[in-house]
Amino acid sequence: MEKAQEYKYYSTQRPVDIGTFPNGKENPPIRIENYEGRIWVEHDTRLAWGELAYAQPLSEKELYHYELKPSRNNPDLRRLMDAQAQAVGKWEDAGRVPEAERLTWFYPDFGCYVVKEFVSPERLAECARGVELQQEAAGRKRARQEKPPIAAQLREAGKLAGERQAPAAPKRNAPDRGDR
Repeated sequence: MEKAQEYKYYSTQRPVDIGTFPNGKENPPIRIENYEGRIWVEHDTRLAWGELAYAQPLSEKELYHYELKPSRNNPDLRRLMDAQAQAVGKWEDAGRVPEAERLTWFYPDFGCYVVKEFVSPERLAECARGVELQQEAAGRKRARQEKPPIAAQLREAGKLAGERQAPAAPKRNAPDRGDR
């Protein structure tokens, strides 16, 4: 029998109790588990007091208000992390990041990058955003470098201005006024 898809969230700030988690009628918690104390979860990436499981994902607003952290095994977060791993992995390869400092490893059987187990979703998202910013900056730098030098730009502008000017007015044959 196939296990129903569930979304797990960790309470990292306090034990799970009344009023410390979303309890809506549309998406009530499937399972609530309090730990004996604050313990390491998710391959030692974060400390948590307990966990909650839901049938549908919680909104960003609910996560923020109740200070919950999603599990890296949630389907929606898993897809996001897989996409981020591809960008970060390529960046790590290009920068020749040492294996001990990498957040991803290359899975040759499938030809893709996979997030290492000890990496938290927040850390991967932070690194992926940094990679995006570096790529944007590199694109802007390339665009600036493609411009010709300023002297060439001025010559070109002078030619265009000369071409666009109206033809000189013909000289009038005015009578000579002599020595007035």
